[in-house]
Amino acid sequence: MFRRKAIAPDGSKWKLGRRWFPRRDNDRMDVLDTGELPFPDFGDADDILGAILLVVFAVIAAIFLALLLFNVVVLAIEITILLLGLIIGLFSRVVLRKPWTVFVKSGPHTVERHVVGWRASRRLIDELAGDVESGRFQLALSDRRRLDD
Repeated sequence: MFRRKAIAPDGSKWKLGRRWFPRRDNDRMDVLDTGELPFPDFGDADDILGAILLVVFAVIAAIFLALLLFNVVVLAIEITILLLGLIIGLFSRVVLRKPWTVFVKSGPHTVERHVVGWRASRRLIDELAGDVESGRFQLALSDRRRLDD
């Protein structure tokens, strides 16, 4: 995806770009720390207990591999669905001319505009970057905030 950065005369950094999908808040889970998991010591496989544990482990490994192969098949189906979604998304953007969402973001401030066409969205990003770098964008944004108050 095309992204561009612009720096305003007051030194604030702005990111400009286009989005495929509407913005959603991400609910991120914290990464769990499992710590050290020691591998159990089964002893030698020469004695009867070691042989029994080896057979049990082999059966568990066979079941695990069967379930893993099932997951591989399901993953292949999911990838196929994902590719179909990509093709449908490209079709809707290109053929049906669904508008692109062009955004300008700096910290908590985000402004979005919708424009039809890839080239038109690129021109709008270039125009907005020029406005940010010249300071016109911040003036328009501050005037808009005064009108909202």
